[in-house]
Amino acid sequence: MIPAHPDRDAVPNSAAQNYRTRLHPWCVIRLLPKMQRVVLERFRSRTQAEEYLKLMRRLMPEAVHQIVFDPETN
Repeated sequence: MIPAHPDRDAVPNSAAQNYRTRLHPWCVIRLLPKMQRVVLERFRSRTQAEEYLKLMRRLMPEAVHQIVFDPETN
């Protein structure tokens, strides 16, 4: 998988990343074997997440994708 934003994904534990995570609680995830998951992208609104989910289902019909609400409260 190619990250959508390589610069943003380079430093996952930065303060800016944590702030962005709280601002974008809707996630599109890909379900993997053994109860694992990968967050593909985060969105501010569910509508944006639904549009991205439609795109991912067209591009990778064999994969299982879901929308989840992940508020990441600390």
